[in-house]
Amino acid sequence: MNIISVFIISLVTASPDGGVMFTKPAEIQAKKFKVVNKELNAEYSDEVIVTRASLRMTCRRLVVEYDQNHEVTRLLARGDVVAVDKDRWGRGDEADYDHRTGLMVIRGSPQARQGKRAVTGSQVTFVEGSERIEVANAKTRVDEQTDGGVSDPIAIDADKLVLDERQSIATWSGHVKARRGDTTMIGPEMTATYDENGTVTHIEGHHGVEATQGNKWARGQQAVYDATRGMLVVTGNPEARQEKNRMRGTKFIFYQGADLLEGENVTSIIEVEKKKKPKK
Repeated sequence: MNIISVFIISLVTASPDGGVMFTKPAEIQAKKFKVVNKELNAEYSDEVIVTRASLRMTCRRLVVEYDQNHEVTRLLARGDVVAVDKDRWGRGDEADYDHRTGLMVIRGSPQARQGKRAVTGSQVTFVEGSERIEVANAKTRVDEQTDGGVSDPIAIDADKLVLDERQSIATWSGHVKARRGDTTMIGPEMTATYDENGTVTHIEGHHGVEATQGNKWARGQQAVYDATRGMLVVTGNPEARQEKNRMRGTKFIFYQGADLLEGENVTSIIEVEKKKKPKK
């Protein structure tokens, strides 16, 4: 029978001003363990489990690094790393955990989930005990339910995603593209708000947004997508187009699943094809 050894190490958490606030014990379980004093590290392997306060992490191999004063500095996890902290979940090939700040960085085809939001990217970062996740090169999928109970997912890609559960806000920045059904929004920055059940209620685009839906197109400084009503409103000196009809106004509205474009204070420019002159 394999015996799992239990080790308890003391990890000191630093305050923002550099002073020591308190000590959090961490429990490490593993089947194999060895210490390399010259390299100032300890190595755990085979079914490794790390628990510390609200954090639980599993992996195949764990290296604990110490400084010259034999204080723990880092935990380096390798192989099938899974980290769970409250309602946040992260997975990847490797993780680097800084015990002084509680900062964990997961790499190697990482995945993350917080509530209904599933995210993949090149790097997932979160701080133990906080309610914030950052994802680089994020690809987000939020499963929503339609009135008929059928899943109607929202997909959002961006260079960076910040999830803040405390404020119920998600912020995407850099080459943002949001899609739901035939509705697409493109812009440099978007934020989403969600209710107490984790359901997205609104997605807002800022600093120049381009939107398409079927044969409809609009562009303006801001756009707000009401996910519960399937309504997209474009404002901020907007312009719109539907087939050959080009328009300017103060507001344009799309409705999901409807071939309808509404506008306010609209000036329309209807394009007419020029007739070709007959050849002499």
